[in-house]
Amino acid sequence: MDLSNKVSREKGPLASQVNDDLVIFSARNGMYYGTQIVGNRIWSLIEHETTISAICEKLLREFEIDRDTCTQEVVAFLEQLNHEGLIKVR
Repeated sequence: MDLSNKVSREKGPLASQVNDDLVIFSARNGMYYGTQIVGNRIWSLIEHETTISAICEKLLREFEIDRDTCTQEVVAFLEQLNHEGLIKVR
Protein backbone atom coordinates (compact mmCIF):
# COMPACT_ATOMS: atom_id res chain seq x y z
CA MET A 1 0.00 0.00 0.00
CA ASP A 2 1.40 3.42 -0.90
CA LEU A 3 0.36 7.08 -0.88
CA SER A 4 -1.22 6.90 -4.34
CA ASN A 5 -3.63 4.10 -3.41
CA LYS A 6 -7.28 5.08 -3.17
CA VAL A 7 -9.23 3.83 -0.18
CA SER A 8 -12.86 3.84 0.90
CA ARG A 9 -15.07 2.05 3.40
CA GLU A 10 -16.70 -1.23 2.53
CA LYS A 11 -20.49 -1.08 2.60
CA GLY A 12 -21.03 -3.72 5.31
CA PRO A 13 -19.35 -2.38 8.48
CA LEU A 14 -21.41 -0.33 10.93
CA ALA A 15 -19.78 2.36 13.05
CA SER A 16 -20.87 4.15 16.20
CA GLN A 17 -19.30 7.02 18.12
CA VAL A 18 -18.68 6.40 21.84
CA ASN A 19 -17.27 9.60 23.37
CA ASP A 20 -14.03 10.25 21.41
CA ASP A 21 -13.75 6.62 20.30
CA LEU A 22 -15.30 4.88 17.34
CA VAL A 23 -16.54 1.30 17.41
CA ILE A 24 -16.77 -0.48 14.05
CA PHE A 25 -18.77 -3.69 13.70
CA SER A 26 -18.10 -6.07 10.83
CA ALA A 27 -21.15 -8.15 9.96
CA ARG A 28 -18.85 -10.28 7.79
CA ASN A 29 -16.95 -11.75 10.71
CA GLY A 30 -18.98 -10.60 13.73
CA MET A 31 -16.03 -8.68 15.18
CA TYR A 32 -15.94 -5.25 16.82
CA TYR A 33 -13.00 -2.89 16.30
CA GLY A 34 -12.25 0.18 18.38
CA THR A 35 -10.38 3.29 17.31
CA GLN A 36 -9.48 6.49 19.06
CA ILE A 37 -9.47 10.09 17.83
CA VAL A 38 -7.11 9.73 14.85
CA GLY A 39 -8.60 6.41 13.73
CA ASN A 40 -12.03 7.99 14.03
CA ARG A 41 -10.90 10.87 11.81
CA ILE A 42 -9.43 8.50 9.21
CA TRP A 43 -12.71 6.54 9.16
CA SER A 44 -14.61 9.76 8.48
CA LEU A 45 -12.18 10.73 5.71
CA ILE A 46 -12.68 7.43 3.88
CA GLU A 47 -16.47 7.70 3.75
CA HIS A 48 -15.83 8.57 0.10
CA GLU A 49 -12.89 7.27 -1.92
CA THR A 50 -9.72 9.27 -1.35
CA THR A 51 -5.98 8.76 -1.66
CA ILE A 52 -3.78 7.88 1.26
CA SER A 53 -1.78 10.99 0.44
CA ALA A 54 -4.89 13.19 0.87
CA ILE A 55 -5.64 11.54 4.21
CA CYS A 56 -2.10 12.25 5.43
CA GLU A 57 -2.23 15.87 4.28
CA LYS A 58 -5.45 16.47 6.22
CA LEU A 59 -4.10 14.79 9.35
CA LEU A 60 -0.88 16.82 9.18
CA ARG A 61 -2.97 20.01 9.28
CA GLU A 62 -5.18 18.77 12.13
CA PHE A 63 -2.73 16.99 14.46
CA GLU A 64 0.79 17.65 15.70
CA ILE A 65 2.72 14.88 13.97
CA ASP A 66 5.65 14.71 11.57
CA ARG A 67 5.10 13.58 7.99
CA ASP A 68 7.05 10.30 8.18
CA THR A 69 5.33 9.14 11.36
CA CYS A 70 1.93 10.15 9.99
CA THR A 71 2.49 8.26 6.75
CA GLN A 72 3.74 5.12 8.52
CA GLU A 73 0.88 5.08 11.01
CA VAL A 74 -1.85 5.84 8.46
CA VAL A 75 -0.60 3.08 6.14
CA ALA A 76 -0.36 0.61 9.05
CA PHE A 77 -3.90 1.48 10.21
CA LEU A 78 -5.33 1.17 6.70
CA GLU A 79 -3.52 -2.13 6.13
CA GLN A 80 -5.13 -3.45 9.30
CA LEU A 81 -8.59 -2.25 8.18
CA ASN A 82 -7.99 -3.84 4.78
CA HIS A 83 -6.86 -7.11 6.35
CA GLU A 84 -10.11 -7.17 8.35
CA GLY A 85 -12.19 -6.48 5.22
CA LEU A 86 -13.42 -3.08 6.43
CA ILE A 87 -12.12 -1.01 3.50
CA LYS A 88 -11.54 -1.20 -0.25
CA VAL A 89 -8.10 -0.37 -1.66
CA ARG A 90 -7.33 0.26 -5.30
